[in-house]
Amino acid sequence: MGCSSLTARVFNRREWLAAGLLAASCARPKALPIFNTVPPFHLTSQSGASFNSAMLNGAPWLASFFFASCNGPCPRMNTAIHDIQEQTYAFKGLKFVSFTVDPERDTPEILAAYAKRYKADPARWFFLTGRREIISTVAKDGFQVGALDIAQSHSTRVMLVDGQGRVRGHFPTTEKEEFDALLAGISAVYQEAS
Repeated sequence: MGCSSLTARVFNRREWLAAGLLAASCARPKALPIFNTVPPFHLTSQSGASFNSAMLNGAPWLASFFFASCNGPCPRMNTAIHDIQEQTYAFKGLKFVSFTVDPERDTPEILAAYAKRYKADPARWFFLTGRREIISTVAKDGFQVGALDIAQSHSTRVMLVDGQGRVRGHFPTTEKEEFDALLAGISAVYQEAS
């Protein structure tokens, strides 16, 4: 039964419940809040190529902060991001941007090996390094997750950014409900743009 096939007929109790859930799923989701705008940045990707924020204009993207030598939350977070990558190919143009908080050690070569470890699609998922002060400004002013005053200190949330560079949500990736909320947020941002 599709969104347009809710016809006037006699429903039993179970059919009414199913029809109500279907009608609710056909409605546009609640608009996400708008937080900050991500400041312009120019960094280097895992391929060694120059990467700047203008390359993300026009389509939503997900951002995260990590460091390659992390044995704590980073592997769990990047496994969750890989799962999101695999479930979102239908969202045209969606990209993933992971900023290292340890740019002195996380060279493009280290990041390239790390990207392979998580089966990152090189056309969609970018691991970025560069000057610490640039990454710190992006973290503090754009995502409001604090400056990188201490190496290896960072947020473990995934941030949703719309096609205009505005942060629309911060999502932990440790709970199934939050994972589902992130997928719903991606869908909501795409529906806004359509």
